[in-house]
Amino acid sequence: MWKLSAAALSACVLGLLLRPKNAELSMLLGTATVTALLITALGQAGSMRSLADTARALLGRDELYTAAVLKCVAISIVTKLCAELCQDASQRSVAAAVELAGTLCAMGVSLPLILSVLKLVGSLI
Repeated sequence: MWKLSAAALSACVLGLLLRPKNAELSMLLGTATVTALLITALGQAGSMRSLADTARALLGRDELYTAAVLKCVAISIVTKLCAELCQDASQRSVAAAVELAGTLCAMGVSLPLILSVLKLVGSLI
């Protein structure tokens, strides 16, 4: 984590130095840094997946539940990063549209989970 933080801070300082003279290059540097950090962080996804499989085995639940949660987490990460990049490029309306699209995608992915909870509540009543 220290190396990732150092790389991010170095890119931020370099981006701040570049911005007054070449804003496009500064934006490109930020996007490249985010992409590199995300790819590096995805290396941890394998251990998270094995943890989710273990939790599913312990709970005896269908993969529907864990898959929906993991998809929502992935959607929120991508949405947050994309919206922040759009705001850095002074495109606030595009960032708002990305956030709305991410919210709708997360709702779509979680609908089977919501329906399952409603069926459980309905059977209890």
